Amino acid sequence: MKRLLNCVIVLLACLFMALSTTVCAQEKTGVIEMEEVIVTASRLEEPLRYSPDSVTVVTGEEIQKKGKKTVIDVLRAVPGVSIAQYGQFGGGASIYLRGTNNAHTLIMIDGVRVGDPMASDGKMSISDLSTDNIERIEIIRGAQSVLYGSDAIGGVINIITKKGKGKPEFYLSAEGGSFETFRETLGVSGANDKVSYSASVSRLDTKGVSKADEDLGNTEQDYYHNTNISARLDAQISETVRAGFSVRHSESSMDFDGYGPPTWGFADADEVQDTDITSVSTNFDQDIFDWWQHSIKLGTTETKREYTENGSFDSTYKGTTKLASWQHNFFIKDKDTITAGFDYQEESGDVQSTGGNITEKKVDTNSLFIQNKWTPFKGFSFTLGMRHDDHQTFGGEDTYKGALAYLYEETGTKIRTSYGTGFRAPSLYQLYSSYGDPNLNPEESKGYDVGIDQELFERKVLLSVTYFQTEIDQLIDWNWTTWKYYNVGKAKTKGWETSVSFKPLDWLSLDAHYTYTGAKDETPGGTSQGKYLIYRPKHTGGASLNIRPLEKLNVNLNTQYVGKRYRNTSNTAEMPSYILVNLAASYEVTQWLQVFGRVDNLTDQNYQSIYQYGEPGIGIYGGIKATF
Repeated sequence: MKRLLNCVIVLLACLFMALSTTVCAQEKTGVIEMEEVIVTASRLEEPLRYSPDSVTVVTGEEIQKKGKKTVIDVLRAVPGVSIAQYGQFGGGASIYLRGTNNAHTLIMIDGVRVGDPMASDGKMSISDLSTDNIERIEIIRGAQSVLYGSDAIGGVINIITKKGKGKPEFYLSAEGGSFETFRETLGVSGANDKVSYSASVSRLDTKGVSKADEDLGNTEQDYYHNTNISARLDAQISETVRAGFSVRHSESSMDFDGYGPPTWGFADADEVQDTDITSVSTNFDQDIFDWWQHSIKLGTTETKREYTENGSFDSTYKGTTKLASWQHNFFIKDKDTITAGFDYQEESGDVQSTGGNITEKKVDTNSLFIQNKWTPFKGFSFTLGMRHDDHQTFGGEDTYKGALAYLYEETGTKIRTSYGTGFRAPSLYQLYSSYGDPNLNPEESKGYDVGIDQELFERKVLLSVTYFQTEIDQLIDWNWTTWKYYNVGKAKTKGWETSVSFKPLDWLSLDAHYTYTGAKDETPGGTSQGKYLIYRPKHTGGASLNIRPLEKLNVNLNTQYVGKRYRNTSNTAEMPSYILVNLAASYEVTQWLQVFGRVDNLTDQNYQSIYQYGEPGIGIYGGIKATF
C-alpha cells in the first residue's frame, strides 16, 4: 500500500506541473500527420513500412474499438502469439511467441524491460496490466538479443504509454456487467509546445468464476481486484534537448485454486495471491550535432507477490530489476545509421516461505552493442549488428543479427529477411533457490525468417506472409530425479504467419490472420524427442470486422481461433480447439458523452485455456464515458 501511495503522490505532482505549464502557455501545438513509425525494432524511430523485421503494431484506437481491457487480451489477436492462462480475471499467463517458451519473450514498458527475478522463469505475468493510457503496443517477432540482450529469443513486446496531445482533457468512465464486475477509470491528458502529459487511474472489481473449472464440481466464485496507475510526462527543454518520465503501477488481489498434476486434481480452495508491480523509467535525449544524438535511459521494476492459505501466511516473493542505458546514434548522409551503446542490468530478490527462505541474491550484466543500417537508396536497407553481454555467473555471451529489406515503391512490394542468434540467462530462482544450480549455462538460439508484404489498391489492401524457424539449445529443464533445474533441452519451432488488412471505405475495415506453428522437443535421447511442446497450438487465427454505419456509432466484431494442442509431453492428451466471438460498440451521444458496451464470448463457448482451469461463459458489459 505504501508504494501505491507513493505512486499517487508522484502522479499528482506530475499532473500539477504539467497543468501549470499548460495554463501559462499561449501557443497551441500544431498537429502534423506523419507516416507510422516504430521504435522497438531498431531502438530508434523508423518508418514501419521500411522495417526488415516482422512487426505488428496495435494502436490505442484499435484497442478501444475492440473493447479490450487488458494487455493479455490484446496479445491474443496478434499473429504468431498464443496465450495459455490459468483462468481469466488475473490468472497467470504464458506468452508463446512463435512457439518459444514464455521466458523467451522480452516484455518492456516504455522501452524498459520488466520482469520478476524470483519467478521460476524470471518473467512477470502481465495479466494485471490494463490497457488504460496505452498509445500502442509494438510486437517484434524473431531474435532481438543484439539490441536487447537476454530473453529476446522469440521476440519483444513493448507497451508504450500514451503521449498527451492538444488542450487539457479530463475523462471519467464507469462500467458494469456480468460476474458482478465493475470498473471505474479517471484520466487526463494534454500538451503545449513545451510539455505533454497523460495519466490514468482505474479500478476493477469482479467476483469472477471459479479458477478450478465448474465442470469439476467447483462452484466458488474466485474474486479479483485490480488497481492500475499510469502516468507519462515529456518535456522539450530546448531545440536539441528532450526529457521524459513514466510510471506504471498495478496492485491486485486474487482468490485462486491450488494446482497439482492432473492425476492429483484440484478444487475450490481458500488461497489468495496479492501482487504489486511498479515500473518507473526516465530518459534524457540530446541532439549533439545534426549527425549525432545520444540518449540516457534509467529504469527500475519492483515486483512483490504474497500468498496466503486459509488466512495464514504462506510465502512472499520480492524482486527488483534495475537498468541503465547510454545509446548513441550516428547518421551519415542519410545513407547510413550506426547505433551503439552500453546497457547495465541488475537483478535482485529474496523469498520468505514456510517451505524455506532465499536470502537476497543479486546478479548483474554489462553489455556493449553496435548495429549498422545501410540504406544506399530509398526502399533498400541492410542491417548488421552484434552484442556482447558479460553476465556475473556464466561470463560472456555474443549474439549477432543481419537483416535485409527492399520495398519496390511502384508495386508496393516488400521482400524482407533476417537471421539472428539469441540467448536467455537463467533466472535468479533457477540459479539460487533450493531447486537451482549456480552453474547453469544460458539458453542459446539461432533462427531466421523470410517474408513478403504486398500493398494493393492504393494501400487499401495489405497482405503479409512470413516463414520462420528457430532452434534453441541448452534449454533449462526440470529434473524429476534430482528435483533441480539443469541444461539439457533442445527445441525447434517453425511455421507460417499470414495476415490481410482490407479497408475499402473510411467506415469499413476487415483484418484477418492465420498462423501455423510446429514447436517440437528435439532433446537428443529424451523421452519426448520429436513430440510437440505443450500448449502450443499448431493452428491459430482470428478476424476483426469494424464498421461505422453512423458518424457517431462504431461496431466491432472480432473472433479468435485456437486449435488443438497437447497438455502433456508424451502427446497422449489433447486439448480441444475453440472459437471465441466478441462484440463491442460505442456511440457518441454528445461531444462529451459516450456510451459503450461489449459482449465477450458471444456464443457462450465452453472452453479451457489450460487443463482443468475454468474460463467465463458469455459476459455482457456496458458503461458511459464523460470527457471534459
